[in-house]
Amino acid sequence: MLKSYLKIAWRNLRKQKVFAAVNVVGMSTALCAALLLSLTAYREWTFDNFHKNGKDIYQLIGIEDAGGQLRTGSSMSKPLAVAIQKEVPGVKHVTFIAGSNVPVRYGTNHYYLSTQLVDNDFLKMFTFPIVKGDKNNALQQLNQIVLTARAAGILFKDAEPVGKTVELNLNGKWQPFIVSAVASDIPDNSGIYFELLTRFENDPEYNATKNDWNASNYPLFVQLEPGTSKTSFEKNINTVVKKYYKGKIEDLQKNAVVGNNGKDVFYLQGIALKDFHLDANSTFYSGLNKFYPWLMIILATLIIGIAAINFINLSIARSFTRSSEIGLRKSLGAQNGQLMLQFWAEAFLLCCFALVLSLGLMVFLLPYYNKVFGHHIALGIFRNIRVIAGTIGGFFLVTLLAGGYPAWRVAKLNILEVLKGKLGLGKSNGMRNGLIIVQFMVAVVLISCTSIIWQQLNFIQSAPLGYNTSQVISIPLDNATPSDVATMKNRLTEMPEVKSVSGSMLNLGLGKDGSSGNWTRGFTYKDRHVNTQYLAVDYNYAKTLDLKILSGRDFSREYGTDSSAVVVNEQMAKQLGVTDPVGLSFSMGDEPPVHVIGLVKDYHFESLHKKIDPLVMTLNAPLNYIFVKVETSNPVASLKKIGASWKSINELAESDPSFLDENAQRLYRQEQRFSKIFMSGAVLAVIISCMGLFAIAVLVMAHRKKEIGIRKVLGASVSGIVLLLSKDFLRLVLVAVLIATPAAWYFMRRWLEGFEYHTSIHWWVFGIAGLMAVCIAFITVSLQSVKAALANPVKSLSRD
Repeated sequence: MLKSYLKIAWRNLRKQKVFAAVNVVGMSTALCAALLLSLTAYREWTFDNFHKNGKDIYQLIGIEDAGGQLRTGSSMSKPLAVAIQKEVPGVKHVTFIAGSNVPVRYGTNHYYLSTQLVDNDFLKMFTFPIVKGDKNNALQQLNQIVLTARAAGILFKDAEPVGKTVELNLNGKWQPFIVSAVASDIPDNSGIYFELLTRFENDPEYNATKNDWNASNYPLFVQLEPGTSKTSFEKNINTVVKKYYKGKIEDLQKNAVVGNNGKDVFYLQGIALKDFHLDANSTFYSGLNKFYPWLMIILATLIIGIAAINFINLSIARSFTRSSEIGLRKSLGAQNGQLMLQFWAEAFLLCCFALVLSLGLMVFLLPYYNKVFGHHIALGIFRNIRVIAGTIGGFFLVTLLAGGYPAWRVAKLNILEVLKGKLGLGKSNGMRNGLIIVQFMVAVVLISCTSIIWQQLNFIQSAPLGYNTSQVISIPLDNATPSDVATMKNRLTEMPEVKSVSGSMLNLGLGKDGSSGNWTRGFTYKDRHVNTQYLAVDYNYAKTLDLKILSGRDFSREYGTDSSAVVVNEQMAKQLGVTDPVGLSFSMGDEPPVHVIGLVKDYHFESLHKKIDPLVMTLNAPLNYIFVKVETSNPVASLKKIGASWKSINELAESDPSFLDENAQRLYRQEQRFSKIFMSGAVLAVIISCMGLFAIAVLVMAHRKKEIGIRKVLGASVSGIVLLLSKDFLRLVLVAVLIATPAAWYFMRRWLEGFEYHTSIHWWVFGIAGLMAVCIAFITVSLQSVKAALANPVKSLSRD
């Protein structure tokens, strides 16, 4: 019987080519988009889920109350790790993780490998299988390294890697290390990535800071014993915090907000391994908002919903053309269940065609999708049984909803009404209209959101940051020796286009090395706790970046005392409680006093997501970046010239120089991704909605062809008939616009709250979005309305 139903379904679909084509194209496009979006969400949610001990692994973060403002930091001091292991019950393993790209030399060749400096417990905590060597002793000695299979292949080709000696360039010096083991290549859904592991004690700064409780430089991870709760662990670890950070806590208590929700002014929390990927406080944070995977699911649901609405509306509307068939089958004794199964079989057949087409379309579009949206979806994900089950389950659910309801409506028709030519589907017009409103409401929301996101991106690009972004080049000093830096500075001064040279410990924006960060310092000033960002810079920093000096001066080699001087911004002056801080002296902790020599106007040294923090600039630290101000008519050529010069001096230089305006734009990759996703979703929603609206218009015009013929005979004009036939649909679109506008305003207002500096939401954005929806709907319906209005009334009024 099922085979017979499928044959009949196939025959009916061949007779209704327009109906079938609209549904197959619309549903396949929607299924393809939904599959890509759902797989993206699934991948984001399954990061780091392969670790066997994952439920017991946490990263520690510190939270302090800085005068009512909670500050979060992920860097911990080295003595804290020792104290945790000795004094906190329920802790099984502890490790620091510090990553960077390190030059590795074997023979005459050198390579850059992504390196993590870790403790001996690392491989016991995390599940990175060892395929060669002994897991328990792989990092037992300080001169041992572990390579991934891919890295071992790069270094040694097909030779046996275990036991081989290679050299690592650490702090400008080549040092020998022995390959003790080879690990499997890292899964693509791992937030922790490495090609080489070595002991944390090989950090050049380790010996200087291993006993310093105030030097917090790297993230710390713990694995709890099975059965130990996160709550009890945090309670015990904060007992240790109160013991060893007593002085810091006393300083913070001097100006902390009383109560602080019942919590201490400084305490530690744990971030679960499953949250590393989407928690902004984690070291392995991907840069994605926690809502991002849910956004993918919501968009997938909306797009599928729009296609399903088309399916439902077209199936019910098409029933008008099948009244004879339905009446005949009912009069011959067909049961409701049989009719329902027959109509559902047609829907199932259509959906199967759509699914096959969508899978082919997905395979074709996947590389483009990954490139445009910055994702890393691979077809291998379909080897996962959960993905397969989810795809099949979702397909049957869509088929049941899209085809089941129309089939049930048709099967419930009264046989007498059917035989009289009255299908009794008039009540379905209300549902049809409601579903059309939902379709265009989604489209208007997506169009409005896209417009506002685009405005915010333009605002970001044009907002003055307080420093020169268009003429300043940032050069990462990776793997450079002090002599390399000195040579480069001398060479830069010889270039005619170079007007000024300086440097900094931290980059501005996000350079091509992918590194960003900050350094927060806290100290007591006049019985108040002061928190500030701390930045080590070189001479001519303000001059090179065109920072506006409001009072005093910049650092200068003419003053030998500048080694103990600082330059502050306006926010720091407010922290110190003065308008002009030049001449003030203060001590930052146990360090010797520093004196303020200059006050600069506030500038955005971090993204516009954050307000400008207090800032103290000093000369007391090594530099990681050179800043070069150039004046040239060909900035691209100057960038290439400077980059080539730097590579000739430092052969180990890995990252290319970049202009600061490029760096600033990289901070907003997530917003750019949002913009592309919303734009694509809006286009899809509009196209699928219009396809359904066009097909509904075709069926409605066919149903009203006699009415149109009578109106023409009675003298109605073509324009009048077009307006008459279109106004019902346009009324639905206008209702959709009215409902969608406040919803879009609310969503975008909440999104913009994530920026400390943002654009305003203008009323005309929603006006334009609504006008676009109305115009698109009018054009779609008018194409069929004009055709119906121009038809010969003689043919319309003749007997069929």
